[in-house]
Amino acid sequence: MKSKSAGQFGSKYGKKIRDKIIEVKRKSKKKYMCPACSRRAVRRVAAGVWICKKCGKKFASGAFEFRE
Repeated sequence: MKSKSAGQFGSKYGKKIRDKIIEVKRKSKKKYMCPACSRRAVRRVAAGVWICKKCGKKFASGAFEFRE
């Protein structure tokens, strides 16, 4: 039985790798605090590109996790 988003890989790659994939996907979909307007509205648009949905500012940061 497949579970979560990494279930698509099955047992071929092992549990540790699948757990890391789940963690990376969770971080990339999480909302982060905007350094410009101080609201929790920064979302990932592409690899390394983040945008605040409230003030519209674009930021370049980590590929999977936003860092100020």
